[in-house]
Amino acid sequence: MLSNKTNDADVIGYCCMRFPVTDLKTSVDFYCNVLGYELNSADYQFGEAHVALKNGNGPGIFLMETKPEDVTQLKFVFPHSFFITSSTGHVTMVEMLTNDLLALHERIKQAGGHIDKEPVFTNDFGYFTFYDPDGHYIRAVEERGVYFDLKQRMSSTLKRDLTEHENQLLWGLCEKASVEQQKFLRSIISEIRGS
Repeated sequence: MLSNKTNDADVIGYCCMRFPVTDLKTSVDFYCNVLGYELNSADYQFGEAHVALKNGNGPGIFLMETKPEDVTQLKFVFPHSFFITSSTGHVTMVEMLTNDLLALHERIKQAGGHIDKEPVFTNDFGYFTFYDPDGHYIRAVEERGVYFDLKQRMSSTLKRDLTEHENQLLWGLCEKASVEQQKFLRSIISEIRGS
């Protein structure tokens, strides 16, 4: 039921999120060493750790250790066709921005993390989905990154927009390239630009 506001009090942001975890040290390691969060504080005896983004943006996350049977995984089934669903029909409740989608994807894979869907790129963003150690279903999103950076550099170097064929080729290269291959692509474009 919608009602008229009676004063100027509004929600203006988020101060924190709380994620239930079964092994606090494992979760702190995953969020800090794999996803790149910064550990603000941890009380392992008490069972709580506070992690935050290194750039200070957004709310911090309190990882709170509890019994496995008391962990409610952050995901849900959406009853309609939706483009971000797992193989079991679950939708992400948490979406995280990254500055390098493919590098983050590689780091999660190297750490033994469970990737649900491989990176996909659209004209404006790229994303993939994965699970944290407790089965929280998360989507990583890059608004502008390797593909977009290379596309801009190539357009600038060629002094024209990329053709559809060139765009598809670049997209395919970025989607399948490892972190080292991406660095190689960047170096080639830098050399082309310098000549």
